[in-house]
Amino acid sequence: MKKLSFKKMIIEALKLFIMIIVIANIVSFIRKPHLKNSTLPDLNVTSIDGKKLSLHKQNKPIILYFWGTWCPVCKVQSPQIEKLSKTYNVISIAVNSGSSKEIQTYLKKHEFHFLTIADQDGKISQKFQVNTFPTIFVYDKKGINIFTEVGYTNQTSIKLKIWVSHFL
Repeated sequence: MKKLSFKKMIIEALKLFIMIIVIANIVSFIRKPHLKNSTLPDLNVTSIDGKKLSLHKQNKPIILYFWGTWCPVCKVQSPQIEKLSKTYNVISIAVNSGSSKEIQTYLKKHEFHFLTIADQDGKISQKFQVNTFPTIFVYDKKGINIFTEVGYTNQTSIKLKIWVSHFL
């Protein structure tokens, strides 16, 4: 059996990493919701801490993060969203995750501070045709969907896509 050099092992690892990224993007594309309209719907909602807001009247880019406290992938994704919320306007929608108080307890335990809406009955996620979690929608300041991600993605990928969208 032929022994691989360190350089060849690095090259093989990079090939594998690139294949995983390509496959993940294909899966995300296939599983993403197909919205009838690319404009952010005018939804008046109340956050779990009682703030009333309109999703439509943001006048700045918005990241909508659909997730659940019960979702294993969301547990890995949420720290990335927390980091994004320091720079971007993030609104998370906790789907079928209990009462506002239960969600607040979960967020506090995990030290998440992003603005969160409780979607106890799944009506908001249905409006966005979300059936896979996590799902992330990014809208520009005019409320037009720039891109949608399904499944795990890192903050660098989201930041890069937001940056690229400024040139399109």
